[in-house]
Formats: sequence, C-alpha cells, structure tokens
Amino acid sequence: MTFLIPLVALVCGILLGSLLDGPAWGAVPIAMGLGYYLFVTKKTALPLKALRFNRRHYIWIFLLFCGIGLFDSWFHKPLNLSADELKTYVAAQGEVTDVASYADGDRLTVRIDRLADPQGNLKECRNLNIILSTDGFSANKGDVIVFPARLKVITDNPNLRSTGKAERLKRSGFLYRCYAESEEISLKGFHKTIKSESSRQRDLLIAKIEKSKLQRPVADFITAITLGDKSFLSTDIRDTFSNAGVAHVLALSGMHVAIIMGIALFLLFPLRFAGLYTLSLWLATILIWIYAFFSGLAPSTTRACIMTTFVVLALTLQRKKAAGNALLASAFVILLLDPLSLFDIGMQLSFLCVACILAFAGPLNTVNRHYHPKLYTATSAILVTLVATLGTWVLVSYYFKKIPLLFLPVNLLLLPLLPIYMWVALAYIALLVCGFDSTIMAWLLNGGYDLFIWLTATLSAYGESAIDFQVQLPVVILWLLGVMVVGYSMKRKKKKTAMLAGGGLLAASIALTPLLAGHNPDGIIFQKNYSEISLALYDSDDEHITVLPRNTVSRILHKGNEILSVDCKSSLDTIATMLMKERSARKRYLVLGSGARGLKLKDIPGYENFDKIILHSSMRRKMETQFFEEAKEIGLNTIHSLREDGPLEIEF
Repeated sequence: MTFLIPLVALVCGILLGSLLDGPAWGAVPIAMGLGYYLFVTKKTALPLKALRFNRRHYIWIFLLFCGIGLFDSWFHKPLNLSADELKTYVAAQGEVTDVASYADGDRLTVRIDRLADPQGNLKECRNLNIILSTDGFSANKGDVIVFPARLKVITDNPNLRSTGKAERLKRSGFLYRCYAESEEISLKGFHKTIKSESSRQRDLLIAKIEKSKLQRPVADFITAITLGDKSFLSTDIRDTFSNAGVAHVLALSGMHVAIIMGIALFLLFPLRFAGLYTLSLWLATILIWIYAFFSGLAPSTTRACIMTTFVVLALTLQRKKAAGNALLASAFVILLLDPLSLFDIGMQLSFLCVACILAFAGPLNTVNRHYHPKLYTATSAILVTLVATLGTWVLVSYYFKKIPLLFLPVNLLLLPLLPIYMWVALAYIALLVCGFDSTIMAWLLNGGYDLFIWLTATLSAYGESAIDFQVQLPVVILWLLGVMVVGYSMKRKKKKTAMLAGGGLLAASIALTPLLAGHNPDGIIFQKNYSEISLALYDSDDEHITVLPRNTVSRILHKGNEILSVDCKSSLDTIATMLMKERSARKRYLVLGSGARGLKLKDIPGYENFDKIILHSSMRRKMETQFFEEAKEIGLNTIHSLREDGPLEIEF
C-alpha cells in the first residue's frame, strides 16, 4: 500500500516529537533521508545493482516522513507556561473554538492568542488552548472574548483516585483550565471561519428541532445522531446504550456518514442507469461534505468524509486496493494537519474499526454474493459487527474500563433500523427548514425512539450486559500487533507463517490478560473539603462518597477499619464509648473538625493508638497550629493537615 510506510513513519515521528522538543530534531532524520536517497540513487544508476538496492528506497522514505512527523509535532506542541508566567498575566484574549452546555454552566474551549500583565504588556501566544468554565456565558464558535487569566494547570481531582483524564487532555493539547463569571467575560468580536459558520448553522437546525412537535427526549436523541450534539442526552440513556455495546449509535461517526452516503447514492440512482456512475459517486461525496458542514464539522465526521473522498478518488483513478489505501491516506492527511489527533480516542477507535472491517469482513464471508445475495448481506452484517468489536475491544477496555457482552444481538437488531430512522429524521429536518412540521413524521420518530430504547433496555436486562474490566497496555499492544499480522496474512498466498505468528500474538495477549489484571486495592481518601467532612471509600474499583455529620461525634467502619470524627465539644466519655464499640478494628483514624475547639490530643482516650489523626480543612490555622505544637511535645508523628498537606489516601 502506497501510504503504509509514510503513515508509519509519520506516526513514529509524532511519538518521538512528544518526547523531544525543537525543530532541529526533525531536521536530523530529514537530512539523513536525503543523504541516503542520494546514495541509493547513485547505486541504482548501475543496472546490475538496481534490483538489489530497489527495496532500500523504503529507508529514506521512512526517514523523510519521520522527520516531517517530528517537525509537525513540534509545530503543534501546546505552549507550556512557567509558574511565574501563570501568576504574572491577569487577562487573556482568545477565540472560542467549542461550546458545551451543562446543568451547572457552560464549558468553552478557547484558543488564546494574547496574554496581558498588569502593566498592559502583551504576550503573543501560539498553541495555547484552555478549557474555560463559566456560570452560563452565552457564546458561539468564532467569538473573540476577553476574560481574567486565572489559569490553572489541569490535574486530576486529588479528592478521588486518578482517572487519567488530565493526562488525556494534555495529550490532546489542553494543559490549563480557567473559571470566570459571566460578567467578567466581554465579547470583543467575531472571527468568521468555516467552522464558526458551520457551528452557527448547526445551532439554527437544533433550535428548529427543539421547537418541533417531537418529544423532548426524542429531539435530544435526533440532535445527537444527526447533528452530533450529545450535551442534552440524559446519563441514563448514555449508560443504557453504552452497557449494550451500541454507544457508537449516539456518537456521530463514520457509520453515520456511511448511512448518509448510502442515502445519497440511492437518491442519485438514475445517474447510474444513465452510465454516470462516477458522477453519482462525486455528487454523493459533495452531499456528505455538505452534511458535515451542517452538522458542525465534528472531527469524527470530517475524518469519515476525508476517507470517503480518498476512496472515491481511488475508484475514479481505477486504483487497486482502493479502500485500504484510502484509509491510510486519510489517516496520513489527518495526522499531518493535526498530529495531536493521534492521541484522540475517537480517531484510534474509528481507524482500527474500519481497518478490521476491510481486512476481515470480506475474506471471512464465504457465501457467494451472486447466488445467495440475501444470505451474503445477512452474513456480512454479522461479520462486520463481530470483527469491528473484536478488533477494538482492547481499546474500549483500556480507555473505558468496560467490555460489552451483548454487542452482537443488540447491533443486529438496532443497526438495520438506524438507516431507516435517520432517513425519516433527515427528511423531517429538511421539512422543518422549509417551515413545515409533519405530524406523521413526528409520530414515526417518537415511536421509533421508543422502540430503540425498549430494545436496548430489554436486551440489556438479560444478565450482565457489560463487564467492568480494564486491560493493561502490554495486552493492548500484543492484541493490536496480532490483529495487524493476521489481517496482513488474510490476502497473502503464502500466509501460514504469518497466520501462526499473528495467532501467537493474539494468544499471548489473551494469556496475559488475567495475569496482568489488577484491581485497585480497598482504601479511603480523606478529602480536602472546607464545608463537609467527606470521605471517598473504595471497595476495589467501586467508589462511594460518605459525608460525616458536623457538630457531633460520629463513627463508621470500612473493611474492618474504624474512622472516628469529632466535630464538637463532646465529653471525653462519649469519645471513649465510641472507641469501645469496635476493639477489633484493624486500623483506626481520627478526624478532628473545626467544632472540636478546646479539645487537647492527650485528653483523647487512646490517642496514641490511632494510626492517623487528620485535621479537617475547615479548622482555623491558629487551632491547627496548637494541635501540631501539642503533637510535637508528646512525640506524636501521626498527625496530618488536610489544609496544608492535601487529601490523604490510605490503602488497606
């Protein structure tokens, strides 16, 4: 495949670029590649040596595109501000690139181009993307806003166990977050771009859908599957589809673009009868790009449209292996324009899913499509679902800690209905644009939505619909390598050795899965919370937040460990009685709240037997200092301040 080596080299360059800094690193392999090219060209000028050196051209091609990947990664690397700079700048100006609405406010993605200090000195910025949280500032893509530059480094919530979200955002180019009240933000202008105009058109369509005769949950569902806005979908709906293994139905992706392409080709079928098959393909391609524009030019939709364009181009040029090479070419172009998309979960899943379908679905279908067309179609539907899910399950488990079990029956029932439903939904939206709200179509869409929900919920009710399990990175690498080797061998004549090697890698990944499987230990996190005495209790991977009552003495047990909270001027007899209730506790922890004024450590019965004494963050500094001084006097080194030392995590 023409783009295989350039794509692999580009990916290697991007990965190296995430570790190295500076354009000079990209110049090194480019110079090496050009030098090797001159060497090979000189050698291949001799006819007898041409055949021997022919394959060595791959080396300079790899070096050249690896260098391009390194340079591209450096050019798009997010700006990293020092701690002093974060404190220096007080105002920021930037363009809103995305808007998401939530119950507690809005979250804006802003590309900052200027920072200002108190003296009015400006700093020009490049590749500084932040997440700006507000209490409800009405903004659109393309708006240029000015707001206080209270930038904070994005970190995982220290009051909970790390989920890796901060690291994923960092790989996506977001290093900082900021919060500003709506009155602190001022609108300075509007930067009109294709994306901003696309977003505006999508918002207009969403407004028409919301004002239609559709029920509100149905309107939210249609907005998600046709226009890509999932912000108003309820958590229950998301969880239902996710547990059933059909979360991809809710996310506008290549599958939806393929459905739109199919609808467009069906509408253009008269051109095929007239012998204008190529023209119908290009017109359908133009239609899906128009659809992508009105759906907000989401990254997943854009990726699918780029790939479709390459496929149509390859078919027009009558190139062999058009689909596979088009997939590689589209990935190459996407990564060249945005190298950070390499770390995007949606990009990884969509690419791997399509690659598995192209590699396995056709060769595994042994039904003759000419003699048994209906059986061939049914078998293809089953195989497409199987290979796509089996090929990507490791990524789903690695990122989302979940393995769906009912993906096959649910997909086989829902996916044939989705094109019909989308056909009706798009026709209904088109009529809304023309000013006509069809009662019959609204009734069909409401009923279709109820059918979707009923089927998904019913099938998910039979036993465990998903397993909460996270595979480790070595398993992911071995599985993907095995899939690549087996997929490569499917269309090779001499494929026994490659098939055995790929099967060995797949078997090794399966064998390692239980060996590397690790559950989080039981534990507790004493949270830094200024208003409540809150604890995060962990039973392996299960998390439960407990809030202890204020102004009293309270006690809880977790996994045989005792937590005693004292937040009042209680008598020492009450504390002693609490301690006597559970003498067999493995470990004991004492939390002293701000209400325990006047209490001394040495007056607490058995104070020396507590494994940790935690001073709550609501305690005043003077009172906290007194406790530390007393602890020093009596030689107690088990005291911990939530205010100064942060949340305390203890594993059992």
